[in-house]
Amino acid sequence: MNRRLGLVLLPVAIAVVVGCDKGEKPKYANVSGTVTYNGAPIDKGQITFAPEGRPPSTMDIQDGKFNRQAMIGSNKIIVSAKKRSGSAPKLTKDAETQINGYKMYMKGKGEFGGPPADYDPTMIDYIPPEWGSASTQMRVVESGSANDFKFEIKGSDKK
Repeated sequence: MNRRLGLVLLPVAIAVVVGCDKGEKPKYANVSGTVTYNGAPIDKGQITFAPEGRPPSTMDIQDGKFNRQAMIGSNKIIVSAKKRSGSAPKLTKDAETQINGYKMYMKGKGEFGGPPADYDPTMIDYIPPEWGSASTQMRVVESGSANDFKFEIKGSDKK
């Protein structure tokens, strides 16, 4: 009986070991470029190259430029940049309830009892959703290529 079980389990064990070995390590390539909003370089922001089903690469935008590495293949592009608003955005009643509940829960728990020191609720993302939270922008990062991208974002308001 044990011999039959061994004969059945041996091929399964081999298949598992061989199957697990097929996962290739992701390959990266250098990417660089510029990001403008209504014709002007974005002062400070972030750009993310997000391949489907893999970890994204996020890099800083400084004076409209970025430079780092991203995974080879098709990537969704997500851009974020913030500007100061005259006031904090209006929160829904549910959001206010959650924030107040969190503050009460964290009260008296030391330095972790509030928002991060650099949190400013008057800073809002001014990038249009089709480039930001609901991005539809795709670019292909190629191995051995310059991968120099230019992103010209148009929006309804000035930054």
